Amino acid sequence: MKLLRREGDKYRYRERIINLFPRHTLYIEGFFGTGSIFFAKSLARYNILNDNSKFIYKFFYILRRDPALLYKRIREAIIYDRIINENQDKIEYMVLRSLYSIYATCSLTIGLRRSNAKRAFMDMIRTYKSKIKEMIECAVFTSRDIFNFLSVLAKSDKVSSTFVYLDPPYSISKGRLDDNRGWDLDSLETLIIEMKKYDWQFAISEFNDSEVLELLFKHNLYVN
Repeated sequence: MKLLRREGDKYRYRERIINLFPRHTLYIEGFFGTGSIFFAKSLARYNILNDNSKFIYKFFYILRRDPALLYKRIREAIIYDRIINENQDKIEYMVLRSLYSIYATCSLTIGLRRSNAKRAFMDMIRTYKSKIKEMIECAVFTSRDIFNFLSVLAKSDKVSSTFVYLDPPYSISKGRLDDNRGWDLDSLETLIIEMKKYDWQFAISEFNDSEVLELLFKHNLYVN
């Protein structure tokens, strides 16, 4: 038996990404997902996390209020890729995927093809669940459209040192990451224009594509 594979490689580069962040008092994420960056970095004094997905919002609400309910869901789960893919819309497997993504962020040594992968997964949860709960309790969660979120945030932000990290769906994606969820280059450009209205430092993760790079250079953004 093997643990399901993560979609995307953001967790592989999380340390490099975090090292590019400026010092900040308020940390904001507009497309939180399962927090591959947030759970790998040090807590800021204030943390605001947003994701438009109602599942993600409810998932973290329960993980904060009643984590035992979620952990119970996975104790007897089957973690074969084929089973996961066939049942990916069922709540147990959505929970399983999300939990694995969170806890894989915490561990640098998790093996994906070990014969005792399920046991290793449960051991990892026992090791890191206190840390995860502590970090969640130090953050404010919202579930809004990104542009609505930024607009509301701008009206209430009184912190002088604010940093915003944005990891939207890739505007141009290939391979397994082909679900752009309605996000395209026009959406990315609108986001860039919106962010430049505010007196915030910000970073955007994107796909390394010539059209994307051209757009970033057009708006005089630093590319690393």
